[in-house]
Amino acid sequence: MKRAMAPTDALREVALTPAHLDAALALSAEAGWNQTADDWRLMIAHGRAIGLEAPDGRLVASALALPYGGRFAWISMVLVTADWRRKGLASRLMQSCIDWLLSRGLTPVLDATPAGRTVYGPLGFAPAFALSRMEADAPHPTPAGGVPVRRLAPDDLPAIVRYDAEIFGADRGFILADLAARAPALALVADAPRRGFVLGRPGRSATQIGPIVADGPRTAVALLAAALAAAPPGPVFIDVPDAQGCMLGYLERSGFRLQRPYTRMIHRRAEPFGDPGRTHAIAGPELG
Repeated sequence: MKRAMAPTDALREVALTPAHLDAALALSAEAGWNQTADDWRLMIAHGRAIGLEAPDGRLVASALALPYGGRFAWISMVLVTADWRRKGLASRLMQSCIDWLLSRGLTPVLDATPAGRTVYGPLGFAPAFALSRMEADAPHPTPAGGVPVRRLAPDDLPAIVRYDAEIFGADRGFILADLAARAPALALVADAPRRGFVLGRPGRSATQIGPIVADGPRTAVALLAAALAAAPPGPVFIDVPDAQGCMLGYLERSGFRLQRPYTRMIHRRAEPFGDPGRTHAIAGPELG
């Protein structure tokens, strides 16, 4: 029997806390997304996570604003359970996140699916650049030598955070530290003459590789090859800017295929922050 629904004005906006982890994870799993409880825990701890609860206490929608140290912040985890969709809930929560960020002088940024673009465009978001989510059930990475790659050491992290802030456009040290701690085998750095690093994390359905930040494509590919060699067996996702042709070509040779496109969108602005030319893979649409 189909669940009877109350009017949308009966929904209650709530601040999400660690007590909501199971309900939030159920929303992202229903959508087929790759987040784990650790991802939700990280974002709730450092961002403003909000949701809508039905009168029976069920969490039916979510959204999250994640400020970084700088001029902008991320919006992600905009989710609505199936029987509450097409009722304006995503736009309602998005507007709440936008207003909260603008009141703090932060520009909202997000990575949108094709369906999401139809929601975010009318809210003032402009496309900045295109991304592709590449996936492989069992990657077979080809060798990519010539650039020394090693495991990230704890005392590397401050320099990595500064380097990343220059390229990403904001300090997201808490994200990088969390990823390095969760998946140390995937936390790798390339030393001189070409700098760069890669991180990754376990996901609900696949290992997520990224970010990959490097001074050039040769270094980026070497980091990716080393991360793929260190990844556990099974599916892998990686989100790559479409401008990074060398990275995409290497992924195709290693057994990856396109899963879906994304578009980076910025509120009232089309010019990306930072230096996208040295971003060879993002951390994921939920983290930027």
